[in-house]
Parts: sequence; structure tokens; C-alpha cells
Amino acid sequence: MRKTTAVIISLLIVAIAIVAGNAFIQKKIWSDGVAKLDEWSVIEGNEYNGNIKDIVIGNESAKVTIIEYADFQCSACAISFPYIHEVVKEFGDDVLYIYRNYAIQYHNNATAAVTAAYSANNQGYFEKFAEIIFEKQNDWFYSEGEKRDKQFEEYFVAASEGEGDIEKYRADLKSVNIKNKIAVDRELANRVNLSATPLIFINKEKFDITSTKESDFKENLKNRINDALKAANT
Repeated sequence: MRKTTAVIISLLIVAIAIVAGNAFIQKKIWSDGVAKLDEWSVIEGNEYNGNIKDIVIGNESAKVTIIEYADFQCSACAISFPYIHEVVKEFGDDVLYIYRNYAIQYHNNATAAVTAAYSANNQGYFEKFAEIIFEKQNDWFYSEGEKRDKQFEEYFVAASEGEGDIEKYRADLKSVNIKNKIAVDRELANRVNLSATPLIFINKEKFDITSTKESDFKENLKNRINDALKAANT
């Protein structure tokens, strides 16, 4: 009896070691693959980010690239997000905007929010969903569980004007692909030394937010973009 027990224990230890070893190998393969991605360019869908391309607005051949790392539960991000998008659209084909997420760990709803946003993105509704979830931030900030999920579903229906597939949206919330996309976003944010959100770069140079007042923010952003355009054309 004791011998049988010892054999079983030995087999369990071997099985656990194999599982742990495989997990370590897969994590290393993932890390090595992500290390090859260029954080300063549009990252296409690939095996590491769940085949989910970077969220982009504008001309991918533009001479000026704005990259933002933001958190949907960040109050400063909620303020700056619409300002950035309005300015980017004013510049038309001269500017490319790339959005990446960084869910701050002490924000209890941040990961759920970006998961919902990327689920909406799978059906082409990211920008409108992001606008709504930022606008309604105070409504869901302290929500939990089913209440929060119901709120996010309502935002998806509103963003898609009732045309979205709610069942696909719900299924995508559990998608490993979206988890991988969020993980890649986080890895890239760590690579550029993110310490707070929003973190914004214009042609690889950090854009310091000196004021969240709409007029000041937009003016500063436009000036930096114009400076980047001049530098790119010289």
C-alpha cells in the first residue's frame, strides 16, 4: 500500500514538473516573440497579440506618429482621450494615432474595461465604445460583477447603435486572444518605462501634459505635432 502511494506521488510530481516546464517554455517563446515587436510602429495582428492589430486612426504612412498608452479607469485619460482624437482628425493624413492599453493594477475595473473595449473592437466599434466608456467613467468606476458587465453591454449596444452582435461580444470577453493583446500592450508599455497614464509619444518623444484644460491641451498638442511635421520635412 505504501509502495503504491509512493508511486502515485512520484507520478504526480513528474506530471506537475512537465506541466510547469511546458508553461515555462511557452512563456519564453511568447516573451522572445514579443521582444521582436517594434513598439514605435503599428503592430499587425500576430500569434503573440491574439491576431489583434493595434488600434489606429489616420494615415499609416504619415510622418508623425502619436502613440498613447491609456487606462479606461484613469480620470486623466478620460479627459484627454477626446481632445487627442479631435486634434488627430484635424491633421488628417499628416498624423497616425496608435492606441495601446495599460490597465493599472489598483484599478479594479480597468482590465474588464479594456477587455470589453477590445471585444467591441472585434466588431469595428472600438472608437465609439471608448468614447462612451470614458464619458460614463463615473457611472461604472465602483461597479462590480454583473452590474459592471451589464453597464458595459449597454455601452456596446449604444456604440454599435444596436447593430452589434451581443452574443459574439459576450463570447469575446472570454477570448484568450484579447488576453494576449492586453498582455502585449502591457509589455510594450513596460518597455517604454510607463509610470503613469496617459503616456503619449509624438515621433518617439514624450508629450508632457502640462494642463488638462481643453484649450491648453489642444494648443500644446497641435504645437508639438506641427514641430514634428517641420522636423520630418527638413
